[in-house]
Amino acid sequence: MLWEGTIPSHDGTLLYVRKRIPSNVRAVIQMAHGMTEHGGVYDEFIDALVAAGFAVYIHDHRGHGKTALEEDLGHLEPKLGWNHAVQDIIFLSEHIREEVDAPLFLLGHSMGSFLSRRVVQLRDDLYDGLLLSGTGASPGLLGKLGEIVAKFEMTVRGKRTKSPLLNHLSFGSFNAHFKPAATESDWLSSDPQQVQRYMNDPLCGFICTTSFYKELFSGVAQATSKAGMMQTPTTLPIYLFSGDRDPVGDMGKGVQQSYNLYRKCGVQDVTIKLYKDGRHEMFHEVNRQDVFQDVIHWLHAHIRKNE
Repeated sequence: MLWEGTIPSHDGTLLYVRKRIPSNVRAVIQMAHGMTEHGGVYDEFIDALVAAGFAVYIHDHRGHGKTALEEDLGHLEPKLGWNHAVQDIIFLSEHIREEVDAPLFLLGHSMGSFLSRRVVQLRDDLYDGLLLSGTGASPGLLGKLGEIVAKFEMTVRGKRTKSPLLNHLSFGSFNAHFKPAATESDWLSSDPQQVQRYMNDPLCGFICTTSFYKELFSGVAQATSKAGMMQTPTTLPIYLFSGDRDPVGDMGKGVQQSYNLYRKCGVQDVTIKLYKDGRHEMFHEVNRQDVFQDVIHWLHAHIRKNE
């Protein structure tokens, strides 16, 4: 079954949701997409999951895709937006639990990985496993500096003003690792066709507002702090996977740091997979079919543990 449409979230905001449910469901995968993209870019991966017997739900976050009204693309409300985005994921999870009687796994990519990390810190009762793609470690002092600049920009220029400065501070250095770069988005994937697909998509690659960046910096800091990660349920299986050339994960170092911190926090079942020469978008990399199968293999193994 294929369905796309809107459902009202916890505060009445209409979330645009895509769901695919095969006839025999082994488990449900709820996906949380990354920043400046939308749920419609994952069709190839979703096809592989459905073929393996998994139902898939994915919604466009606030400020993204078809959830965002045109004037709200790239915007989150100050002091509310990040927490609302977290609660949207929880709301959809509760909705899924009512619709499908099967194990539920949460898979977050990039910004979605940081949202998902916060989600499981708040609700340890909803999920049978957590998968994190393109994640990283705590931004530390750089994150605090970014938050200060975002606060200043928001005060001076307004909360809904697009911020090329904050966009550059967030992503401007990423392409420096890939010279000579053919495009400003080469850091996403080593597959030129996938990079061009992203650049051609009007719902990808936009510049966000000052308020969005303020919410992002504070939200990521909270989710990756030691105090936050200590709230992760220790019995929750976690799978971290990234390219070892992903600048969001500090070329694998930040992913390894996250793995180590989860272990120190007592999480019993943590797996890490770093793909050689892979960049940020492992679902759109040249070896993406291998990535799909590795994810499916991990899911099957952890379903059997629960049976």
